Amino acid sequence: LGRKEGMANQYGNMGIVYKTQGDLPKALYFYEKALAINEGLGRKVGMAIQYCNMGIVYKTQGDLPKALEFWTLSERLFRELGNTALADKILAWLNALPQE
Repeated sequence: LGRKEGMANQYGNMGIVYKTQGDLPKALYFYEKALAINEGLGRKVGMAIQYCNMGIVYKTQGDLPKALEFWTLSERLFRELGNTALADKILAWLNALPQE
């Protein structure tokens, strides 16, 4: 139907399903598709959500630098959008990452 916002949401949902099933590469694939659409639309809330989701996958995979990168992007966007509750939650995750 050409409803790009809805497509982005559904790709994100598909990513959640694959993450829950343990298929992390497929989860990332769908999060990246959702992110690309959200970026194209300039939809910051969607971008922040997908950055957060991708950070979770990278943390699960043990790729802490990538988790740090994506959670930092997510935290900044949520704070910019005024969603301090989510920004603070992600900041706590960032602070809990082992320091190298």
